[in-house]
Parts: sequence; structure tokens; C-alpha cells
Amino acid sequence: MRKGCLYVLGLAFMLLALSEKAYGAEAKVAKENELSLEKISGDSETLESYLAELDFSDIDEMLSRQESTQELNFRELVEKLIAGEEIEKGWLIKEICSMVFGEIASFRKTLVQIVLLCMVFAILYNFADVFENPAVTEISFYLVYMLLLVLLMKSFFILRDVSAEVLEEMMVFLKVLIPTFTMSMAFSGQITTAAGFYDMTFLLIYGMEWALKYLMIPAVQIYMALELMNYLTEEELLSKMTDLLKSGIAWALKFLFTIVIGINVIQNLLTPVIDTFKTSLISKTAGMLPGLGTSINAVTEIMVGSGIIIKNGIGLAAILVLLALCAEPLIKVGVMTFLYKLLAAIIQPVSDRRMIGCISSAGESGRMLGKVVVTTTVMFLVTIAMVTAATTFNH
Repeated sequence: MRKGCLYVLGLAFMLLALSEKAYGAEAKVAKENELSLEKISGDSETLESYLAELDFSDIDEMLSRQESTQELNFRELVEKLIAGEEIEKGWLIKEICSMVFGEIASFRKTLVQIVLLCMVFAILYNFADVFENPAVTEISFYLVYMLLLVLLMKSFFILRDVSAEVLEEMMVFLKVLIPTFTMSMAFSGQITTAAGFYDMTFLLIYGMEWALKYLMIPAVQIYMALELMNYLTEEELLSKMTDLLKSGIAWALKFLFTIVIGINVIQNLLTPVIDTFKTSLISKTAGMLPGLGTSINAVTEIMVGSGIIIKNGIGLAAILVLLALCAEPLIKVGVMTFLYKLLAAIIQPVSDRRMIGCISSAGESGRMLGKVVVTTTVMFLVTIAMVTAATTFNH
């Protein structure tokens, strides 16, 4: 009888303990859910407060001065990216097609003039053969060639000005972006990285601005002039010089790209790790405080997480703005370069070899200008992307 009573009492105590444990687990889950809701609310409030502290006025003022970005508001773009809103792909494709056909239409007049010049020279050349007078052939060639040279140089100067202008626009945009972007990096706890990025990017911008303005663009212009002079005579007297200049421009762009990427890789391997170590050290030290450690860690996590979200949003928005700035100029350069190459291929059977070479060299010069713009754009995009990724994955 006594054993039965003890058995019943033991069973009752066991059930009571299990019920208390279950109640404690439910209370713990409820408390975690409550903390999760508070964290989400805190994240939203922290995001809004961080965005309010960032100054986008200089960026918006710069974008409003450019035709391709007049309708963009940088703060709204960052907020949309943070909220996860998708970009309208149909509208984007429509705009690109509109730009392409618009450039073809604007370049049509120049193409027609070049074709007419080639046809006139073919007619004069045949008449000169009838009279068997080589002097007439040479005079007619130089007359038509000078007119063709004027048309090609005019279109090349348009491409040169467009390329120089878009490079200048990207430099100005990065100059007004850097202070805001580095501030967002500081919000995410990446103070050392922010300081290094600030100095490195300004040095990169001024170095690239000098190299492109005084070396790359003038070098392409010299290449174009030498190519046009090279086809004035039957023998190509300047072909080796133009080949050397072309190779020099290509190697210079590769060298600049390697330097920029190398500096970014070295810096992003070290400074984000230093910031992560400092943040982790502070967090673990605060976590050792009895009663306050958990709260301090939660607040720190909310603040750092919100800073990372804003930093990534600004980085992605900057990449989209850079693409928007260079889209129309690159389309113009690409369309004109392609049409020059296509025109040279079409009229080759009926035109003089030197005139074909002249038109092809104009297309090649346009391609080199496009390569300068593309290389510069990719360098800036990679710089922003690498810094954004390095300061995110280290947390």
C-alpha cells in the first residue's frame, strides 16, 4: 500500500515538473517572438533614423543636371531597393531600343553623305580611266578624300566629346557619393574601412581623371589623325606607328584596371577584418555584463544590421546610377562604330582601298573610345561592389 502511494506521488510530481517545463518553454517561445517583433520594429525605426541623417542633396542636385538622370531621386531609389521593389524590365528594354534607333536615325545623314562621296569617286575614277590620265584620278581622289576626312573627323569629335563628357559625369557623381557612402559604412561599424575607402577613392578619382583627360582621350585622337594621314598615299607609311599607339592604349587601360583592382583587393582583405574584430570584441565584452549584456548585444545587432542594409542599398543605387549615366553615350559610340564598320564592308567592292581603310579607321577609333569608357565604368563598378560585399560578408 505504501509503495502504491509513493508511486502515485512520484508520478504526480513528474507530471507537475513536465507541465512546468512545457509552460517554461512556451513562455520562452513567446518571449522570443516578442523580442523578434521588437527587433523588427527597432530595425524599421533605425533605418528611418539613419536615412534621415544622411544628406543626399548634393547627389540629387548632380543627377538633376544630367539629361539621362533628371527623373531620378537618389533617396527614393535607395528606399525602393531596401524595400525590395523590382525594376521594370519592359520599360528598360523599351528605352534601350529607343536609344539605339534614335542614334541610327541621327547618324543616317552622315552615312548617306559618305556613300554618295564613294559613288562620286567611283564615277570619276571610271571617267579618268577612259581618258587614261592618272593625274585626273589622283586629283579626284584627293578631292573626295578631303571631303570624306571632314565628315569622319566631325563625327569623331562628336564621339570624343560624348566620351569625355560621360567620364566627367561619372567622376562628379563619385565625388558627391563618397561622403554619403562612407557615412553609411560608419553606421554599419566599418569605421576603418570607411576612412580607407574615402582616401583611396578620392585618390583613384583624381588619378583616373588625369590619366583619361590628358593621356587616353588625346591618344585616341592622335591615333585617328595618324590613320587618316596614313591613307593619303598608296603606301601605308604610318601603319607601324598607329599599331604601336593602338597597342599602347590597350596596355595602358589594362595596367590601370590591374592597379585599381589590386588596390581594392588588398584593402578589402584587411580593413573589414579589423572592423569586424573591433565590433566582435566590443560585443563580447558587453555580453559579459550581468543583466545588460543581452540587451546591449540586441541593440548593437539592430544598429549594425540597419547600417549594413542602408550601405548595401546606397551601393546598389550607385551602381544603377553609374549604368544610367553611361548607357546613352555607350549606345551612341557603339552604334556609330558598328555603322562605320558595316559601311566599310558594304562599299568595299566598289570603292578605293584607301577610302575603305579611312572609314574603317574611324570605326576603330570609335571602338577605342568605347573601350576607354567601358573600362573606366567597370573599374568604378567593381570598386563599389567589392567594398559593399567585403563590408557585408565579414559580419
